[in-house]
Amino acid sequence: SAGATASQDIAFGAATAVEYLRAMTDAGMDIDSAAEQILFRIGLGTHHFLAIAKLRAARQVWSRVVQASGGSQDAQAMRIHARTSDRVLTQFDPYVNLLRNTVAVFAAGVGGADTITSVPFDAMIGLPNAFSRRVARNTVLVLQEESHLHRVVDPAGGSWFLDQLTEQLAEKAWEIFQETERRGGMLSALSSG
Repeated sequence: SAGATASQDIAFGAATAVEYLRAMTDAGMDIDSAAEQILFRIGLGTHHFLAIAKLRAARQVWSRVVQASGGSQDAQAMRIHARTSDRVLTQFDPYVNLLRNTVAVFAAGVGGADTITSVPFDAMIGLPNAFSRRVARNTVLVLQEESHLHRVVDPAGGSWFLDQLTEQLAEKAWEIFQETERRGGMLSALSSG
């Protein structure tokens, strides 16, 4: 969400997903099947540690939502598609976007995203060319194959700083989520402005 804090982004994503859960369960789907249908798309900025903690906190909040809804342990797993947020990319100096995209992609890998979109550095100035698409693809491949991010279960696990930041984000996101639900849910919040 453009302009939202990390906690707001998590909370509003969870509140939106709850609207989908309600619709699917009202249509006769069980909670586990419904929860497993949802894929979250989360934009990441260039504040490296905040981006990692954001993904970890989002998983905690979603797990809590599904658990409170009666979902099983397996259904509590959040599927995340992480992407470099457009708001951190620039049109004026696209080569800076190489660095910004790399930071976001690395944070997505460390934060445990299931799928990651690496954005071409010239995406903000029009259709990406073949070279920029190749660089975007190779950014992920280098981080995967040379940094071995995909071989570690929880690369950020055990870091006191990241654990504390994750807990702070999750706690604040849960408060915002509960307030949204008290006001009738995300659909009601969007309808009322």
